[in-house]
Amino acid sequence: TIVNIKIASDFVTFSGRASGKYISVNHKRLSVEDVKLDKGAVDFSVNIGSNYFELDSCSTVTVNKIEFSPYLRLGKDEKWRITASLNKKDFPADDLFASLPEGLFYNLRGLHTSGTLSYHFLLDADFANLDCLKLESALTSKNFRITGFGQTDFRKINDEFEYTAYDRGVPVRTMMIGPSNGNFRTLDRISPYLQTAVLQSEDGGFFYHRGFLPGSIREALIQDLKKKKFLRGGSSISMQLVKNIFLSKNKTLTRKFEEVLIVWLIENNHLSTKERMFEVYLNIIEWGPDVYGANEAARFYFDKDARDINANEAIFLSSIIPAPKWALN
Repeated sequence: TIVNIKIASDFVTFSGRASGKYISVNHKRLSVEDVKLDKGAVDFSVNIGSNYFELDSCSTVTVNKIEFSPYLRLGKDEKWRITASLNKKDFPADDLFASLPEGLFYNLRGLHTSGTLSYHFLLDADFANLDCLKLESALTSKNFRITGFGQTDFRKINDEFEYTAYDRGVPVRTMMIGPSNGNFRTLDRISPYLQTAVLQSEDGGFFYHRGFLPGSIREALIQDLKKKKFLRGGSSISMQLVKNIFLSKNKTLTRKFEEVLIVWLIENNHLSTKERMFEVYLNIIEWGPDVYGANEAARFYFDKDARDINANEAIFLSSIIPAPKWALN
């Protein structure tokens, strides 16, 4: 580590470089496995004033093959204001997936891609006026293609597959999602009233967006910051589906990043149709204690098949989804 210090009249600048090779970290909040990084480096320039901390955008962070230049400013007058941004244009897509540290992102291990990616991120949160919070995040591609799946083939949801439901991290039910399961229902065998009610409740734009609801995520973040605790997630149906099917139940700091990348891969590369994704979602979501899928819910609450649910019953069932464990309280 090398550090240089420059003192001006109203701020101090710290600049320097820190680097390492073959770094290994073990912490349960990161991963249940050892996290291994072949090469990491930070070239930094930090300005510290009387009421702010700023990481200059000339700083660079290197993680294995990929390098990026983040900007961060924390300032406080009467209340805090946080500004963060990151822009990286036209970099080889495979550099991103090859640079993910070993021990993290289990489902993305061994994934190979071609083409280029560009990423833009902006967060501007003034705690004196949170309703004006700005949040922008966009990963775009050019000639992008998946050339080889690694640990996980995300196309598995297109065929019958085994699904395990968890409760507080403990497996409670394993079932087949497909014809061999007597309670599985294709979309044409699920009441259109129920389909519409669930879409309106959970993700009204599901068939039109590419996996994410930027407006909902922004609103959720505003409410969470106002209340100073996690109340809303802003997750789309695509995000809920990926979380339930592909991700481990260990709540690590990097799990959300893995979720976002998998959703982007599935949605932007059309690895599955929207209809199939919605069909799977309706067949796996929890609808009460040990009640999973639309047909089990229809049988449990109304003693009828999912295709026969009427409008009022559909509204009731859709109201259960956000808090299924409280359905009978």
